[in-house]
Amino acid sequence: MMFSTASLVTAVLAMASAAVSAPTNQTQPPTGLSKTTRLRMADSAAERYSILSDDKDFIFDLGQNNFLSIANRQTFPAMVGTGTSIAAARFPGCSISKLHIHPRATEMLILLSGRLVTETIPELGAVDANGKQRVIHNELKPNTLNVFDQGALHTQINPDCDEVTAFTIFSSEDGGFGFVADQSFALPDDVIATQLGDSISGADIDRIRSSLPKDVAAQIDSCVKKCNIPKRK
Repeated sequence: MMFSTASLVTAVLAMASAAVSAPTNQTQPPTGLSKTTRLRMADSAAERYSILSDDKDFIFDLGQNNFLSIANRQTFPAMVGTGTSIAAARFPGCSISKLHIHPRATEMLILLSGRLVTETIPELGAVDANGKQRVIHNELKPNTLNVFDQGALHTQINPDCDEVTAFTIFSSEDGGFGFVADQSFALPDDVIATQLGDSISGADIDRIRSSLPKDVAAQIDSCVKKCNIPKRK
C-alpha cells in the first residue's frame, strides 16, 4: 500500500492533536496545600509552571533581613527540584556567629567584602598531626570560597569594625540549622552537669543558659570597645 507524503503528515498531525486533547489520568495536587508541597507532588516538570503561575514566583529578595536572608524551598518554592538553597549573609563589625551545624547540607561560603575568620570542627576521628581533634582555621578575603562539610561544627568571625558580606550556597533545599550551645543547654541540668564532668553546679548552668546570646551572632567585647560600637542589650 502506498501513502503520499501529504497523507502521512496529515495522519501525524491528527494523532498529535488527539494526544493533546485526550483526557489523562494525571491530577494536579490540591490547591489547598502549600505551593512547596504542590511542587513536590507535581507529576511533571511542566506542571511546575501552572503552580508557579506568577512571573515573580521566580525571583527572591536576598536583601530583606539584617543578618541572613535564605532562599530555600520553604521561603522560595521555586527552589523545589534544584537540590540547593542560597543565602546572603551580613556579619556586623565585631561579630561572631553562634557555633552551629547544618544537618542536611554542605555549606559553601563566598566572601564578597571585608575579612572573615572561620573555625570548623569536622567529625570525630579527624585529627591533626598531634593526634588531637582537627580544628580547621582560615582567614578569608573577598572572592574566596570556604567549604563547611555537612554536619561539621563551624563559626564565622568578623574581627574588624566594618560589616562583612557573604554569599552562601547549601547542597540541600532544606539544609537546616543547629545551634550547639542553645540546644545543649536545653537538656536537663543533671545531664549537662554529667556531660561536663560534674565540674559545674546547677546555679552556674542556669546562669550560662540565661546569658546565651539571643541573636544569631554575638558581639566580641574587645573588638566592640576598640571600634566604639554600641553594645547590644
